[in-house]
Amino acid sequence: MRSNYRNILIAFLILFFTISIIPSVLGKTRRIYLTDYIYSNEIESQGFENGISPLNDISFEATAYALEMLDILGRTAHDITNLQTNLEDEISSMFSRDAVNLYDLYFLLRSLFFTQNDYSIEGSLTNRIYQYLNGTEQVGGGFSFINTTMTPSLSSTFFVVKIHSMLAPSQTLQNITLHKDWILLNNNTDGGYGNTTSTLLSTYYTVCLMDHLASVNDLVDKSKTLSYLNSFYVDNPSDINNVGGYLADLTSKSSLLSSSFYCVMGISLINKSFLDADKTTKWALSRQNFQDGGFADITEGSDQLSSSLIGSYYAIKTLAAFDPNLGKLTVEIWMVEFNYWILIFLMGGIGILAAISVFLWRRRRI
Repeated sequence: MRSNYRNILIAFLILFFTISIIPSVLGKTRRIYLTDYIYSNEIESQGFENGISPLNDISFEATAYALEMLDILGRTAHDITNLQTNLEDEISSMFSRDAVNLYDLYFLLRSLFFTQNDYSIEGSLTNRIYQYLNGTEQVGGGFSFINTTMTPSLSSTFFVVKIHSMLAPSQTLQNITLHKDWILLNNNTDGGYGNTTSTLLSTYYTVCLMDHLASVNDLVDKSKTLSYLNSFYVDNPSDINNVGGYLADLTSKSSLLSSSFYCVMGISLINKSFLDADKTTKWALSRQNFQDGGFADITEGSDQLSSSLIGSYYAIKTLAAFDPNLGKLTVEIWMVEFNYWILIFLMGGIGILAAISVFLWRRRRI
């Protein structure tokens, strides 16, 4: 009699344990969701799309960011050897067609160096890159976007300086004082930087360039630049969707992953104490898309989220500015993912346990 009671109790305990453990077994962390999303955009040996689509449209920028995110997450792309070959072929083709795009060149090189820390580009191709970059240098300072114009810009100067740094990290850029002085000439009275009007992106480029070439202390007015960057911060508690993030410009209504990244990175280089780690971290985490695991901007008046690798990169780097180990990504989120097989096995297990319980109960009565 006691044995039967014990068997019934054991059966019900097993049933209870099975049902209760399934959510924790099937739960996934933010980190796993993001990793799965990154791989879902991979076109093996070719690169990465910026967002999932049937077009297989490789984005050089998304590829560079995906490789960096995988590196941060302790993972790598598939078929690295062929990926390296194809990336370098893209650079060679760019020069062979005499259609060099500084923006694409930067991200192709950045991708190559994330596939392997000590990656070495073929010698003659390296010389062609240097020759092209030298042709973009301007007499009055700064670099132009192509080597056939004489108009420098902060964006093209940023890319050229970064490319030089990747190709020869131990070598100092020539004419550094000339270029630094030209960069500072783009200062505006509001503390921002730009050709005639300050923009967030130009100010971000300037802060990064000064940090790389000299020191952020050499900014024309560091306090004003800090105030300019901080002016994009949303600190209104009633603005639930945007509080903690940064606007793209002062007329915008929505804080974006890109503008938040630019502001957080720029402010971090000048004075990190101006950042609100808790609010901005919470804001960035709220942008993770439950539909695919990537990160997406929330657009006012639209319920449709569109994740992207570029947006996900901005989110991860923003989070890493406050927590380099990305501890917040280890938290399990969202609902348990059921599929038909899981449901069949679950119901089958419950049915078997119920049948055993009934059998033991009837046997006890006999």
